[in-house]
Order: sequence, then structure tokens, then C-alpha cells
Amino acid sequence: MQKTRDLSFDSFRGLAIIAVVAIHATYLGGSPYSLGFLPYRQLLNAAVPALFFMSGYWSSKKPIKSLADYKTFLKRRLSRIFVPYLFWSFTLLGYSFFKTGEIDAYRIIFNLLTGGACLGYYFVIAIAQLYVITPLLQYINRKLKWYGLILVLIFNLTFVFLLYLSRLFNAIWHLPDALPFYSWIIYYEIGLFMAESSNKIPTGPKMRLYILFAILSSWAISVLEAVIILLKYKNPVFATITVKYSSLLYSVFIIFGFIFAREYFGHLPRLLSIIGHYSFGIYLIHVIILGQVVKVLQRFSAVCSFQPLYQFVLVAATLCICLILMRAARKLLPASFCSRILGF
Repeated sequence: MQKTRDLSFDSFRGLAIIAVVAIHATYLGGSPYSLGFLPYRQLLNAAVPALFFMSGYWSSKKPIKSLADYKTFLKRRLSRIFVPYLFWSFTLLGYSFFKTGEIDAYRIIFNLLTGGACLGYYFVIAIAQLYVITPLLQYINRKLKWYGLILVLIFNLTFVFLLYLSRLFNAIWHLPDALPFYSWIIYYEIGLFMAESSNKIPTGPKMRLYILFAILSSWAISVLEAVIILLKYKNPVFATITVKYSSLLYSVFIIFGFIFAREYFGHLPRLLSIIGHYSFGIYLIHVIILGQVVKVLQRFSAVCSFQPLYQFVLVAATLCICLILMRAARKLLPASFCSRILGF
């Protein structure tokens, strides 16, 4: 690992990608829509917002002041995510064709445009959209300061409200909940905003206690909201997802918790920073590995019958295999191929 890397962000990114793997483990090897899973699922809901926040933070480190800057920014950022995304998407779509013998050009194009080739690939499409509007967000931050942050928050909250209408009240139209940038823009904006040296928030022992209370309270509220949505509105999918008001509140407080306690994250176990360093590669391949781990563990009924142990083994085994495969690839293949093509 490079000495210049920020270990606090790597550790936070490591925690976030572990939570992403844990979320998908509930889908492939659990009962994510059951009442008993809701508290655990809500606890993990800050994972993707944290990744958007960190993307925004580092995107702000190179201000875009001209069209040439913008072109360079987009070329670097989009090639870094889209080349590995397309490689793994085509690999998965090709494997699907090999198994079924059926090819649907419309479905292939649709999956590539929406991240539908694999569970969680919507992240690449959404972050690409945010990269495109980064100059606008930077301009708003420079001109409006805190009012710009509030403006983006209002924009985000408005679309979340429309999402409530479309999901809870059986509207004839339905907004997609994960793919569009407006579902995640506030987290990216917080990252951009907080990266500016002039935008500081007060920190201290008391503030850390307040933010800890806010995190626990907002998590409890998100669990309560999820239970109401599940039981009253009979909408288990919406009950679990991150794109709802209580989860937005919880995720924002998690992000501020990191900002307040950032110096401590650099001293967390080194394994977390290693996982964070490899987070994009883990994101790209973990669902493939996870599916195979589920098939193996299903042979051991004693493990599967105790869900806490089962979920822990699923996540731990998947992460270990991902890290081993990625380290092996970096040893055996050219570094440029691993980073540019595989995303490792």
C-alpha cells in the first residue's frame, strides 16, 4: 500500500464495503424482508451513502475551473470505473448466455445502461451521473456555501418524497429508487462540501457524544419506520432500502460521525484499510463469490440454521476469497491490466 494513502478513509471505506457485502449476503443467503432482519438491515444502510460521500470528498481535491479540467476529470474518473464495469458486466452476461443459450440484445443494452448485469452494479451508473454534474455542485458550493448544501438537501428530499408517493400509495408511475443520481446526491455533496478547507464543522468530546446519540436515535427511528412500512403498507422492499427519510438521516449522521472521529479511524486494524484499498475490486466480484459460498454453506444445516453465524461466515468467507483472488491476480498478471481492466 502507498504511504501517501489516507488510512482513515481506507478504514472507513473498508467498513462500508464490508457492510455492502453483508447487505447482499442477506439477499442471497437470508430473509432480508422478514421482521427479524429489519434492525440488522437498517444498521447496514449507511454503507452505500458512505461510498458516495468518499467519492465526493476526493472528487473535490482537484477543482474543475475550465473545460479542459472538466474533460480531464471525466476521462480519468469514468475510465477508472467504466472499463472494469464493462469487463465484468460482459463476463456475467456472457456466462448467462452460455447457461441459457438465449441472447436478448435489448436486455443486454438495458442491463449495461442500468447496472443490471449484477446486484449492486447500479452504483457505477449513479456515481458516473454525479461525476458529470460535479462542476455544477462545486459552483454552488463556492457561491452559496452552506446555502448550497441546504439547496441540494432540499432537492434530494423532494425526490425521496416522490419516491414515497410512488412506492407506498400504489401510484400508476414508479420512480426507480437506486439508479438515478438524485437518490444519492446529498452524500456526494457532503463530501464535496466538507473537502473545502473553509467549510469546517465544530468538533470536540461533547460533539462526539451528541453525534453518537444522533446515530443511535436515527437508527432506532429507521427500524421503526421500516416496521411500519412492512406491516402497515405491506411493502417489504421499500422497508429495507436506504432511500427513505429515516435511512437518509441515519446515513448523514454516520458520515458526520466519521468526520468527528476521523483521527481514530487511522488506528483501526490494518485489515480494514487493506479491505478499503481493494474495495472497488471487492465491489465488482463479491456477488459472484458470495453466490458460490452460499451454495457450499447450504450443505451445512447446522450453520445455516443459526442466522447470525451463517451471515458472519458468508461475509467473512466472501471477503477472504475476494482478497485472495485479487492478490493472486496482481501477482500473476500485469499491474496495468489488473487496475484498468479488472478494477483490482
